[in-house]
Amino acid sequence: MAITSFRTSSITDPQRFQSLAQATYVAPLPSTIGMVLLTDYTIDHAGTSATLTNGQVTFTAVTSLSLNGVFSAGFDNYVVSVRGSIATSGAGVRVRYRASGTDDSGTNYTAQYLEAEGTSVTASRATSQNKGGVAGFNNAYPQGFSLNIYGPFLSQPTAWGSIDINAYLGATISEYAGTHSLSTSYDGFTLIPDANSITGALQVYGVRS
Repeated sequence: MAITSFRTSSITDPQRFQSLAQATYVAPLPSTIGMVLLTDYTIDHAGTSATLTNGQVTFTAVTSLSLNGVFSAGFDNYVVSVRGSIATSGAGVRVRYRASGTDDSGTNYTAQYLEAEGTSVTASRATSQNKGGVAGFNNAYPQGFSLNIYGPFLSQPTAWGSIDINAYLGATISEYAGTHSLSTSYDGFTLIPDANSITGALQVYGVRS
């Protein structure tokens, strides 16, 4: 709320005082920048269950989770916020881009991986893959990751980056960077664990600039 300040001692005309008093409130303008929670899309899954309610996808023991129609011309870039765990033992979580309900499973993905665990730092690179790494879920520990996807709806090669935090050895951080080589417009994505099943929740935000 914005308030226009004035000294009442300088106002002698009652009608002018009333006019100024009525003009003191300025309605806030709608936000035109920042992140917008997306709610208008559909989901598919393999495994036990997945539901979409008010922009939150909640999933239980799924071996794949797909979001359809979540990318559009309204936004260039997106943030996917995920919390979750994996059953039984640790495994990587990977992404595939998706259009009209079908994953791109070609060998079009390249990913770079960097992990800090205690005082040890490790790194690796995978090229010509049919999906790209975004997180490493470990041994049913609760954890989360933030995935940034750059320009998936644009008909051009796409990049992504993610940071994964988990409780392995108290605290472990992993960072992933990836590229997809095709100049194709995608409207969704699929998350796939390398093994076992994942449980948790996620939200997708469009970034408006």
